[in-house]
Amino acid sequence: MKTILTAAAAAFGLASLAMADGPAGHVYEVTDGENTWQSTFSEDGGYSNSAGSEGSWTYEGGELCLHIEAEEGTQSMCNSWEEMAVGESMTTTDWSQNGTELTITRIA
Repeated sequence: MKTILTAAAAAFGLASLAMADGPAGHVYEVTDGENTWQSTFSEDGGYSNSAGSEGSWTYEGGELCLHIEAEEGTQSMCNSWEEMAVGESMTTTDWSQNGTELTITRIA
């Protein structure tokens, strides 16, 4: 589940924007090879994914931070953010706590 949370967070966006708005209003499909989920970054800073994770996100100075609400409390993860247009994909392990390779595709 932590992998899914992290991946979703990652997926969530990971690379969509070159704007100062970060992933605001964007939706990403994330897959780890076995599981696929969608991550949504709301304009108001809210984050949710189809795997059931919710939280918030911040974007500053080219760094995206996801703050996922979990039973153990808020889990945060921050990484560099790269621009991605709708339909573009990237593969990364940066957003995975256990090194699982994730493919992130911006779908909206």
